[in-house]
Amino acid sequence: MKAIPVIERAGSYLNLHASHAGPTPDQPPPRLFLTISREAGAGATTLANLLAKSLNSGQPAETRPWRIFDGNLVEAMLRDRRYQDGLARYLPEDSVSEIDATVGELLGLHPNLWEMIQDTGQLIRRLATEGHCILIGRGANFLTRDIAGGLHLRLIGDEEERAAHMARKLDISVRQARMRNESADRARNRYTLEHFNHSVADASGYDAIFSTSQISPLEICNWLTELIRSRQGRRAAGPSAVAPSQPAAW
Repeated sequence: MKAIPVIERAGSYLNLHASHAGPTPDQPPPRLFLTISREAGAGATTLANLLAKSLNSGQPAETRPWRIFDGNLVEAMLRDRRYQDGLARYLPEDSVSEIDATVGELLGLHPNLWEMIQDTGQLIRRLATEGHCILIGRGANFLTRDIAGGLHLRLIGDEEERAAHMARKLDISVRQARMRNESADRARNRYTLEHFNHSVADASGYDAIFSTSQISPLEICNWLTELIRSRQGRRAAGPSAVAPSQPAAW
């Protein structure tokens, strides 16, 4: 299988069905969405669940509910593209080895791996455009940076606290959890370097970075809920309600 240079891959991702940054006069304003990048064990799933529950609370029945897309992103893409079951293992949040990818493709075990990764990227962009979604991982912040309505977060935390959290969650030793976290963080960084030519820890890729060792997921959720509802109210009131100093995306 022919290798695709990093720069070309990043360009391909960022040009997937590219959207204009703002609505045209005859279009409604874009819906809001969030992306969450995280260090392993920093509590991204906890925050996402709290936030979705908070934002959906008291919403009119006809309003699109906030949805969470994490590991289920790949499964949703496979269903959307009508791929066969069992392909999710070829799309971890890391590079599949060229040998495994090539053998799998030649034996007909899966379609071209790069095509599946592009399909996942297209789904992420479509979900962001539809709005009211929380997209966790898979470089979603890089994929959707040009789509209006996005807020891009990163969660970090103390290494030992993250290891203790993961140990409790998986019922394993703290040492095992620490090693697992380190492996996951390296894998995620390789993924964003290979496909977007950016380190996952690059602060310029995010609108806000929170340490869950200093601020609890519940406190972050409360802050985000207030911010998002404020932005939703301003959008519903029309452009004249938005102060000129507000960023274009929000």
